[in-house]
Amino acid sequence: MHIKRVYIDGFKRLTDFDLELNPALNIIVGDNETGKTSVLEAISLVLSRQHAGRYIDYALDPYLFNAAKVAEYIAAVRDDKVIPPPRILIEAYLCDDSHSAELARLKGTNNTKSDNCPGLSLLIEVAPDYVEELKKYVKDSSNPEMVPVEYYMVSWRSFAGNGVTARNLPFKATMIDTTVARVYRGPSKYVAQIVSDVLSEEKRRELSLAYKKLRHRFTEESGVAAINTYLEDQGKLATRKKLTVQMDMSSRSGWDSAITAHVDDLPFDCAGKGEQCRIHMRLAIAGAVKSPVLLIEEPENHLSHSNMNTLMEGIAQQCVNQQVIVTTHSAFVLNKLGIDNLKLISPSGKTATIAGLKPDTKDYFMRLPGYDTLRLVLSKRSILVEGPSDELIVQRAYKDKHGKLPLEDGVDVISVGSLAFKRFLEIATLLDLDACVVTDNDKDVAALEAKYKDYLAGTDNKVRIFYDNDASCPTLEPQLLKVNSLEVLNRILGTTYAEETALLAHMGKNKTDCALMMFKTSEKWAPPDYIAHAIK
Repeated sequence: MHIKRVYIDGFKRLTDFDLELNPALNIIVGDNETGKTSVLEAISLVLSRQHAGRYIDYALDPYLFNAAKVAEYIAAVRDDKVIPPPRILIEAYLCDDSHSAELARLKGTNNTKSDNCPGLSLLIEVAPDYVEELKKYVKDSSNPEMVPVEYYMVSWRSFAGNGVTARNLPFKATMIDTTVARVYRGPSKYVAQIVSDVLSEEKRRELSLAYKKLRHRFTEESGVAAINTYLEDQGKLATRKKLTVQMDMSSRSGWDSAITAHVDDLPFDCAGKGEQCRIHMRLAIAGAVKSPVLLIEEPENHLSHSNMNTLMEGIAQQCVNQQVIVTTHSAFVLNKLGIDNLKLISPSGKTATIAGLKPDTKDYFMRLPGYDTLRLVLSKRSILVEGPSDELIVQRAYKDKHGKLPLEDGVDVISVGSLAFKRFLEIATLLDLDACVVTDNDKDVAALEAKYKDYLAGTDNKVRIFYDNDASCPTLEPQLLKVNSLEVLNRILGTTYAEETALLAHMGKNKTDCALMMFKTSEKWAPPDYIAHAIK
């Protein structure tokens, strides 16, 4: 079983949000505040009726409703217009690969898409008896401009139209979130839960019995017995009953609320954040083997490069029979788990995927995950260059032309190396990104044009390649000399070469240092034509 589609309307930033999911791995990326975390929360909510560890019926919060829809409704009511009250609708469309009888009970067309499939729907809407009261509340401008959740009710139903409960669902989702930093000491409920998930029923029973025996022996300690004798004597002054201190033996006081995991004899919460995150993730993955859906929030959190690599390999190997939905800000995670599994959320709430990525390109980035593909995916426009010297020259040329650095305009100049150019251009084409390459001609213009024939000037494509077809100027340095005099470059670089060949030899040996001096200089200089075209 896996989720083939999720539809979310009115939950936090997400409105009319429709996302198709892969049966195995899904990597959700997007800029800050685009709703990546909200997608995971919504999926967890529709599969469990829980939000932040509590049933939504008791955890309903005005801030869960889409702020724009709430504001629109309030303005309409105060203007005597009639529009539906804000609501939250989350639908999970399931794929019944096993054709099980349990999932068949969830099958129907009671969903937004009228799709005849198994599925779950969670609806939070105004209770019919409170529709008019809600209008009166909103009409009163002295009331806070937010949804009064007291008027709302929660419906959790299958696509067959029947009400469901957690007990009769044949599956569950496990949410792993290591991003929340703990700010207090004491037993970690999260750690206790994932430890409990890892343990078998027999081991949990053994741990519970051992804890009860330990609590019972507490009163037999000599110091505690003496204290209880004293308390009993003092208590006689107020009551005929015996006053003592004992360990709580009620069911509410289980091992998971009193003992905590230790790492090398340190309480778990005193261990390093990276250590905590690794253990959280490993135990949660091990305990979630029976969960068809695994939701992971930013697995890279607090992890070093080597630990992140180990964790990514663990996810890839251990979760082959699960549907994994990951959010990340890490290009390493994206590349290592497979960039073809990317689900991009744009600031407007639209989604895009990489459909048709060549297998060798996917394999290239998985083997060399250090490439910052996420910068390409998330930037407003990208200019790809071969190395740091090209990057500095393009940055300065852009600033001279537009009065600010590229990033201030949302333009990212990314140094990727010429061997990766076509890989990046393939991604940019599939995602319909605005991207271009600035490159040398390396004395073979014909070979360059043949290699990049799909991205040449004049093609109807936002993805372009810019170069100079003068084979006598094969690299950046002679191109700079071509449009700037020997005198200008000598002044900028602090040199006194009388011959152009000597200056070019110096620039070739000190490529980055010379480019940095050109970036920092107050002297005016001209960029090569192909760079000037790329920064328009």
